[in-house]
Amino acid sequence: MAGVSKGARGLTAAFDWRTGLLAVLFGAGVVEVLIGAQLSRRGVLEVATSTMLVVAGVWAVLFAWCLARRRLTEGEALVQLSAVSALLVLESVLVPDTTWQWVCATVLFVVPVAGVMFLRRSLLALLTLLVVAGQVVVVLARHPDPLLAAYTLSAVLLSSLVPVVVVFVLASAVRAAQERAEHMARTDALTGLLNRHGMGEAAAEVVAGAAQDGRVLGVLVADVDWFKRVNDTWGHGVGDQVLVACAQTLRRHVRDGDLVVRLGGEEVAVVGAWKDDDDVAVTAERLRAAVEHQDVLGLPRVTVSIGTASAPARRVATDSPSGALARLIDEADQGLYEAKREGRNRVCRGSRADAAPSWSST
Repeated sequence: MAGVSKGARGLTAAFDWRTGLLAVLFGAGVVEVLIGAQLSRRGVLEVATSTMLVVAGVWAVLFAWCLARRRLTEGEALVQLSAVSALLVLESVLVPDTTWQWVCATVLFVVPVAGVMFLRRSLLALLTLLVVAGQVVVVLARHPDPLLAAYTLSAVLLSSLVPVVVVFVLASAVRAAQERAEHMARTDALTGLLNRHGMGEAAAEVVAGAAQDGRVLGVLVADVDWFKRVNDTWGHGVGDQVLVACAQTLRRHVRDGDLVVRLGGEEVAVVGAWKDDDDVAVTAERLRAAVEHQDVLGLPRVTVSIGTASAPARRVATDSPSGALARLIDEADQGLYEAKREGRNRVCRGSRADAAPSWSST
């Protein structure tokens, strides 16, 4: 039972919910057309049964496509929805039965709404134009009278465009809120640096890149010296500004691919790939000097102590990225403790010692 449950969870995880909704739409289309085929056999609908079966086959192909892919690309979704639009327009024009034409027109309204889930704004506009053009063709084919055609077309277009606009606006708001929530979940609100969660998400790429290039994975842990005195003397508001200034200085002096992370309190870590251990130490010293020389108007001058740790990335890559980073951070912390004990404002390489810190007041 456990194996079945695990397999079911894996299947669910691999199946994109948007693709699932399209599969439901196409599956419903198959059922609807097969019901129409039965009504055709009874003479209720003026549609050839063979035509209905061909249409059902097209819907079934689209349904199977979704099941096989599980996660449609934007291009695949555009092709599928465009094909559905063309199919519905052809049915509306070629099939004389009024009831079936009404069914096709109703389903055609849903196509651009479904496109909101997959398509960027430009492609959604293209799909909507395709649907509108199809509706124009259908209305003109049904109503030869120009005035009646114009009246019908205005109602049809209004019924099509209003749902698309409403759903698009709502979907855009949801996406924006989701992006904000994701950003807040992985970044520190005060400094704008990554937090531990954000570091965990980005660690795999850094570790893999370092292992591929045969470099070492390094961690630098910097801590603002005498930070408690800053808070006690100038207040916590100034202390927060000092942390922000230090974070900005560190971020300006690292490479684009390095991760700068606020671990908590006044501790900031830098994670990246370097040529060797000496290169890690050189970087740490450059960062220490950059903070020492930062001069922000209205803020006290501060220094940082930095502990470093590094290991061959290929060896680290055999472990989980988060676990490897946790061990390197612990090791760098030991170097940070040593830098504090030796007088602060310096760089020390960490060790695997389990000794607790003996320094105080940071």
